[in-house]
Amino acid sequence: MADTLQAGSTLTTGQSLTSSNGAYTLTLQDDGNLVLGEGGKAVWATMTNGKSVTKAAVQDDGNFVLYTADDAPVWASQTSGNSGVRLVVQDDRNVVLYAGDNAVWSSGTAIEAAPAPAAAPEPAPAPEPVPAPPAPRTHTVASGESLWVIAEQYYGDGTQYQRIADANGVANPDLINPGQVLTIPA
Repeated sequence: MADTLQAGSTLTTGQSLTSSNGAYTLTLQDDGNLVLGEGGKAVWATMTNGKSVTKAAVQDDGNFVLYTADDAPVWASQTSGNSGVRLVVQDDRNVVLYAGDNAVWSSGTAIEAAPAPAAAPEPAPAPEPVPAPPAPRTHTVASGESLWVIAEQYYGDGTQYQRIADANGVANPDLINPGQVLTIPA
């Protein structure tokens, strides 16, 4: 699989990019979320699940944007004004948007490579593994539920409803619908 998406190219729902070493995959999931995964676990996401995203485009203007079927943008790297851009899933677990040789945006998920062994008689101890951040939680709204009730369920405190509203772009916390999928921030 390819590790790079060039300017003018898109990923559509169900498509992926994979790092050269095969350890990391960037997938536009069927639920509309663009997710960087390692060993089947999410390490970064655009949190756009439930927003009907159908494509992720590296635009000629330098912006990386997620669009719905009716071409409404729902997430962007905010990097327009750059030319010669390309999106790369790197072997260090980072997703980077380059303009020429300059990084203009990244997922911020890079991990350090183990240091080169010293010429000492004893080998250096193995570095501690870096734990992956927890996968994003989601909740499907049931009939009669409110953000207050959902906040009590996940946080034990209904007054935390605004965290959920903010994470999902809900302008009116009193207006959620049964079947709506909400991201529950940690």
